[in-house]
Amino acid sequence: MPVQPLQGPLGRARAGAGPRASLLLRWFVEGPVLRGVGTLLLCACANGAAAQVSGTLSAVSDYRYRGVTFSDRNPALQAGIAYDAPPGWYAGLFGSTVRLAPPLSPIAHFQAIAYAGYAIRLPSGVSVEAGGAHSAFSGNRSLDYGEVFLGAATENASARIYYSPKYFGQSSSAVYGEINGSPQIVDRVRLLLHAGMLQHRYTSPYGTLYGVEPTSQVFDARIGVRIDLDLVQLEIAWVGVSNHSAAYLFTGRNTPNGVVVALSHAF
Repeated sequence: MPVQPLQGPLGRARAGAGPRASLLLRWFVEGPVLRGVGTLLLCACANGAAAQVSGTLSAVSDYRYRGVTFSDRNPALQAGIAYDAPPGWYAGLFGSTVRLAPPLSPIAHFQAIAYAGYAIRLPSGVSVEAGGAHSAFSGNRSLDYGEVFLGAATENASARIYYSPKYFGQSSSAVYGEINGSPQIVDRVRLLLHAGMLQHRYTSPYGTLYGVEPTSQVFDARIGVRIDLDLVQLEIAWVGVSNHSAAYLFTGRNTPNGVVVALSHAF
């Protein structure tokens, strides 16, 4: 499946040549994380019944997680490794340097995301998947959180929905949905499209803080291109978010819309 380094560490299951999917981490992250795009993780369909190990190394100009900067608008280094086992189980680990500074909290310097799931291709050609992930931050374990997800994909498009009972260590839950597309423009060049929405109720004892309302519905989007340069893949994308301070309680930074560049090597 196509790399999506600008949206997040977790990739998507793709309806390709087999019934199982292997998740490769992409570094952006598109962020998963997913995921940037940061981020990044990549997900690919695999042929045959043998287990498979793969990985990615990436450098990004700005680590965007669901539209929000997790690197204070500075470059970040990312890496990931994934294990794909027959007949459809997969697991992996993604990591990225970060610069987070929530109010009254220590700064976090590194984020790690462990994930696992199961993907299967239906007779219709659509792939479906279900799984879970846990995100942890060095220097500030209060931000750690887990989530579960469901997804579906065709050859060049995918959709996922995530649920976290305690988003970023908060006492309230969050739901995030995303739609991704990667149609081929010409040989070695693909168009990257992403739209996401986060629904989350903040529970700060300070109420409205730095422009963040207790109830937040945030939209993010990305449009760009990915160019296959054999040894590396180059991604250039415009990333936007509806509330530039939506994650201020997590990152300590606002997030202006702008261009993000990612360079990744898969192995």
